[in-house]
Amino acid sequence: MIVTKPVPAKRKPRQSPRLVAGLVALAVAVAGVAAWQLRPKAPKDPYRTAALEQGSVTRSVSASGSLEALVTVEVGSQISGQIRKVLVDFNDDVRKGQVLAELDPQTYQSRLAQGQADIAAGAAALRQAQAQAAAAEADYARKRTLVGQGIYSPSTLDVAKAAWLNAAAAIDAQRAKIRQSRAALDSNRIDLSRTVIVSPIDGVVVDRQIEPGQTVAASLQAPVLFRIAQDLSKVQVKISIDEADIGQVQEGQRVRFTVDAFPDETYEGIVTQVRKQPVTEQNVVAYLVMAEADNPAGKLLPGMTANADIIIDTHPDVLKAPAAALRWNPPDQAQARAPGGMGPPSPGGGGQRQGGQRGMMGARLVQQLDLDARQQKAWEAIQADVRPKMAAAFSAAGGDRKAMRETTRKIIDEAFARLEPGLKPEQKTKLAALRATMAEGRGGRRDGMAGGVLWVLRDGKPTPLPVRVGASDGSFTEIRTDALKAGDQVIVGGGPRAKAQSRSPFGGPPPGGPGGAGGQFRNRI
Repeated sequence: MIVTKPVPAKRKPRQSPRLVAGLVALAVAVAGVAAWQLRPKAPKDPYRTAALEQGSVTRSVSASGSLEALVTVEVGSQISGQIRKVLVDFNDDVRKGQVLAELDPQTYQSRLAQGQADIAAGAAALRQAQAQAAAAEADYARKRTLVGQGIYSPSTLDVAKAAWLNAAAAIDAQRAKIRQSRAALDSNRIDLSRTVIVSPIDGVVVDRQIEPGQTVAASLQAPVLFRIAQDLSKVQVKISIDEADIGQVQEGQRVRFTVDAFPDETYEGIVTQVRKQPVTEQNVVAYLVMAEADNPAGKLLPGMTANADIIIDTHPDVLKAPAAALRWNPPDQAQARAPGGMGPPSPGGGGQRQGGQRGMMGARLVQQLDLDARQQKAWEAIQADVRPKMAAAFSAAGGDRKAMRETTRKIIDEAFARLEPGLKPEQKTKLAALRATMAEGRGGRRDGMAGGVLWVLRDGKPTPLPVRVGASDGSFTEIRTDALKAGDQVIVGGGPRAKAQSRSPFGGPPPGGPGGAGGQFRNRI
């Protein structure tokens, strides 16, 4: 009999919970990576644009200053003494003639009494002199009679007359002493009145520097007891303007300013004075400009710091572009803003160096305008005609830079005028933009406006548009053009970055250039 043993069933291996969690995490990670790879990608190096606006452009000069009362009077003491009473305090309104403080008057009262006694003594001495003069006159009269009768000699009459004249002179001396005593009495009376300190104007007490019992010593300079601001319904703004901007500031111009205490409120004033006295601090020269402004509700206080803008001029209802748009250039334009190949010979420079510069600038123009072979050949012929003209112009200028710049501009304009007919429409647009950039770089202006370039996106590519540039407030700049209007988008930033080009430390081509050892080394790698 055959006995068969039952075969035990195979047990399924148990999966570890950690293994399951790991597999789930791996699946989630794979899904996340796939979603990241399949997401809609943003355009690489997008351009940032902003819209042109129609509005006003205000050109101003910004500076800081401080607030002051229109009239501030320092009230002092002309005499010395101890403060007995102080009758006003900070911020008190006072009227003209109102008593502010009192000094101890005892010393000056004693001097006044002494002066009165001196006058009384002088009056008594005057009466005594008058009596002596009367006696001398009577004696003189008697002796004159006796001398006429021959009783006395004539010399006796002379002595009597001299005594009478002396007595009369003593009367005049006593009268002079009385006048002197009265003058001293008046001075003592004035000093006594000065023990009472009164307000010279209507105003507000903005400073008090004394307390009762304090001693005031007035010697060479009167000590300041109070400061009174006459009228705080108006304030004066003292603005420090740098010497580079002072030529634009004139009386009558509007001033806008803010203070830190009320940053959300803007106050306005008028320039009333441009002081010609320079103020030099740390080799920086500035001039003080005074402006007057209303002080509604008395909120502005003397001493506050003002952040002021002096309005130089305002251009209302103009087309304006963000200032960043006029500064932006594509990478291939950033390093070469002024095309050429026709610049004037460098004085003292070698011909080989000048030729290398002209060749480099000419190649730059070819690259910027993307000239084809036919156009390049035409440009080379134009350059060949221009170079002798440049050399002759340089010699004729005789070192006069202004004349040289003007002649250079005319020659370059003629060269571009010869090149332009053979260009395509898009190349003509680029050439116009480059000429505007050159005019801007030379500082050329007409009708108060300089040349500039704005870049717009056409078919996804930046396209230059020449414009005229006017006033700027730092954020927006006035422009004039027929090719753009309010709402049009202009490039203000972004775009592909310029590729870094390595250069030899000796100023030559990069080590990896054609035929260079660096290039051969990289080729091996």
